[in-house]
Amino acid sequence: MQSYDCEDLSDIIHSLTKLYPDNLIKFELYGGKHFIPLSFISKFLNLQELVLSFDYNYAIEGFKNLHNVKFNNLQILKFEYAYPKFELIKFLEINGKNLREFYIGNNDDTLNLSISEFCPNIRKIFTIFKNNELGSLKNIFINCKYLESIKIWCGDRYLNDKKVLDIVLNHSPRDFYELKLYYVINAQSEITPEELEDFFINWNNRIPQKSLSFIITKGSRAKSLEVRKENMEIIEKYRMLGIIKKTL
Repeated sequence: MQSYDCEDLSDIIHSLTKLYPDNLIKFELYGGKHFIPLSFISKFLNLQELVLSFDYNYAIEGFKNLHNVKFNNLQILKFEYAYPKFELIKFLEINGKNLREFYIGNNDDTLNLSISEFCPNIRKIFTIFKNNELGSLKNIFINCKYLESIKIWCGDRYLNDKKVLDIVLNHSPRDFYELKLYYVINAQSEITPEELEDFFINWNNRIPQKSLSFIITKGSRAKSLEVRKENMEIIEKYRMLGIIKKTL
């Protein structure tokens, strides 16, 4: 559901809350810059997936009407841009145990610490860490024992890619299989071919053995680890050996 004018939503919201409150399991709201009261979402008690996309923090203030609501079936929660900081932490305290996927396109170390505390059953995460928040990433790996996939920003004021590989190798849980590295604008990888090969060798020695989905994307003018020809040769080598099962 997309909002261009808040008044346009009133009839839709009325229909949803009156006709489908028990049947709605997925709800996506693209509110843009508009403030939309979100209390009506509390009626969708069987909701399994909730996606909220607002451009500004003031527009998502309506989330304060949801932070105390218990959604027993909610498994996927995504905030594309703006997010309600304090209300979201309280929401995770109540609903985090059920979550399997969590996406937030913003940086907040307090929130990252809350993920490690309140979301023990999470499988997939995208959240952003600054370069001094490596400990928060480590806590997520240690406390979220069922984690399978994570997307991490690297470079500039975000995490160092070499340190990320070290944390993944030494602290990721046994079911972990997918690492997505996004190199921000103007980022420069610090991983040498020797360090990359050591990572794959040690990954192969993990118990249980799992092929790693190793996905690399980058912003403009970023120099990610595949800039070095030797690194790409190493990635291809371990892909052929089956240690890496997917690369982009």
